[in-house]
Amino acid sequence: MTPGDFLRKNIEFWHWHPRLLCKGLTEEQLYWQPDDHPNHITFAIWHAYRSEDDILHQLLGSANTFATQGWADRLPVAEPGDSGFGNGLNREQIAAVHLDLPTLLDYAEAVGKAVQDYADSLTDETAAQELPLPFFKPVYPMLDTMSRFEIINFFSVGHVAEHLGEVQYIKGLLGLQGAAL
Repeated sequence: MTPGDFLRKNIEFWHWHPRLLCKGLTEEQLYWQPDDHPNHITFAIWHAYRSEDDILHQLLGSANTFATQGWADRLPVAEPGDSGFGNGLNREQIAAVHLDLPTLLDYAEAVGKAVQDYADSLTDETAAQELPLPFFKPVYPMLDTMSRFEIINFFSVGHVAEHLGEVQYIKGLLGLQGAAL
């Protein structure tokens, strides 16, 4: 098995799963913000895939999908925050992030395809190559370096799953089922 083969089902699932989580949701539900939490469902999804796209491609030395495939025009965010993917925004700024859901879901899948294409290009040797993560060290000292394979797994599976769990949390607060059983 190649490194890409080891990741394939997880990348496919975690980049398709928002379609299931958002099926049948109303505009009001997509943009509702819990009293004790600033994010709404659409923002959590946008942040998950925008951050994955930017961070992963920067670390792995390739151009991000957002820029190279024209997603900036299709998913415009007037105030993208300190990072370009929502970090540093306050509750009101997050509330102002309104995006077309079908386009956002297409973007999630496009990011997954780009990540899978990159993973498929890795050999065992390049997948094992360690890269520094200086931005993580102050908060997560055990993550000061990761292999290319670990970076893909961390951002394309772990970080995305964290934010899709957030979507399920918000749905639960709305009295809705988080994910299909």
